[in-house]
Amino acid sequence: MVASGCFTALALLFTSQVWIDYAYAGRPLSWGRAFLVALVDWELWTIATPLVAWLSTRFPFSPARWGVPLAIHLPAGIALGGLKLFLEAMLTPLIVGYGRPGPFSFLKIHLTLLTYWGIVAAIHVARYYRVARARELRAAQLEMELARAQVEALKMQLHPHFLFNTLNTIAGLMRDDPDGAELMLAKLAELLRRTFETADVQELPLDRELEFIEAYLTIQRLRYGERLRVSIDVSDAVRRALVPSLILQPLVENAIRHGVAEKPGPGRVEIGARLEDTDVVITIANDGPTLPVAIREGYGLRNIRSRLLAFYGDRGSFAFGPQLAGGAVATLRVPFSTAGAAR
Repeated sequence: MVASGCFTALALLFTSQVWIDYAYAGRPLSWGRAFLVALVDWELWTIATPLVAWLSTRFPFSPARWGVPLAIHLPAGIALGGLKLFLEAMLTPLIVGYGRPGPFSFLKIHLTLLTYWGIVAAIHVARYYRVARARELRAAQLEMELARAQVEALKMQLHPHFLFNTLNTIAGLMRDDPDGAELMLAKLAELLRRTFETADVQELPLDRELEFIEAYLTIQRLRYGERLRVSIDVSDAVRRALVPSLILQPLVENAIRHGVAEKPGPGRVEIGARLEDTDVVITIANDGPTLPVAIREGYGLRNIRSRLLAFYGDRGSFAFGPQLAGGAVATLRVPFSTAGAAR
């Protein structure tokens, strides 16, 4: 269909040339007959194009291989061009009604050979474009798969890290509060169930992530009691926003460990999320001791930074530092998207 449309357009273009050639030869044609002559001329190439395409696919030109294709296409172009001119000479008298072939010149032979090589060139260009496009798509798929594999590897590292920390907490309670340790084990089982349910999920709505945090805070409240005070302020606009799964837990854990655990009295952890332009900004802060000038990021923070980089590239960011009033604040920024939205 594409070839036929192209050759029909060329027939329209060359109609005036056919009209002039016949007028110059003393056999004037109407514009309608001139178009029919041109149409037969070019539509014969529509019939020949599948054969040219097969030859071009079977014997393609390449920088490393041009001798054999040239040896095939040179005689093929001459033979096919000759057959096309013969058929044209047979069909044209039926259209013009003069009983003999139309005007002929060596320029027509030249144009016929150029048309053959033009079809060969077009087929090669289309083929190289398809190959290049396929390579681009494959490269993009490989890049996406690599990023997904990196995220999965980081998640697999994070789960044992969180589990060992919680088990250490339970081990500490076993001596002083066996009932509390038993309750904490039950909560840990619930938390692990939530974790396994989302093991293959890259992103979760922020609401689901906050449910996980609430379950985790239940365990921590069993340990710290009234000393642990938590406030959560999340705007409705971002509750459906997708965030990397299990991304908040290490930040909340750090806020408790370096805030509440290091204060003699009550300690506060504040969790907030809001929409800024096209980004979701999540903050987790504590009112613990003032941070040292040189902050050394631990495993959890490095893991978060690596996950954001693997998943969002430059579109995601993570910052951690002191607050003016004391304590520390961690800030996550991820592009806003919801389930089902095109990324």
